[in-house]
Amino acid sequence: MNKTTLSALLFVTALAGLLTLSRDTAAFPEPAAAPRGWLLDFTHSKPTPIALQAADGKVRWFWYMTYKVQNNTGQNRIFIPEVTIASDQGDVVTAGKDVPATVFAAVKDRVGNKLLSSPTKVVGRILEGEDMAKESVIVWSAFDHDVDHVSIFISGLSGETQIIPNPQTGDPVATRRTLMVEYNMPGTGGSPQDQAVVPAGETWVMR
Repeated sequence: MNKTTLSALLFVTALAGLLTLSRDTAAFPEPAAAPRGWLLDFTHSKPTPIALQAADGKVRWFWYMTYKVQNNTGQNRIFIPEVTIASDQGDVVTAGKDVPATVFAAVKDRVGNKLLSSPTKVVGRILEGEDMAKESVIVWSAFDHDVDHVSIFISGLSGETQIIPNPQTGDPVATRRTLMVEYNMPGTGGSPQDQAVVPAGETWVMR
């Protein structure tokens, strides 16, 4: 492992630790007050649970968020979304990891949106204008233990970057303007379908 890769890993670990200790957005570097670079328009639903039966007969639960992204930046852009979900219990997972392709089909059937593209097919050039907007879904596996708060980090919506020092080594690390969407999930135990999902705000951070 080279020094750059190690520094990046240490930086991510430090940020995850800060999230576990505090939900305060001050734990993350802030972007410029006015965006320094292009910024796509992004709207989304709140997390919704869905269950699928695996080949072995076991039922697996997933969470999904539908979204719409639109380019009004003045020129065509490349849209490569990267989404990370973090919990108050220290979980940090990447959207789509270990999620069967059948989950997208089930979500598309449930929401009844024929324009919904799979998370893999939505990646690529996004043309300007409302008619060229893309719609897709963020999906992740439900945690197998109780969590009371989740933060969803969505990168790829902005061209703004910033070099900041690694909090552990001081080495420079490149960060991107990232949308952080937060939800409280009060209550314990039970099925995800019985879990309350309460919006807790959203803001831009550098991550």
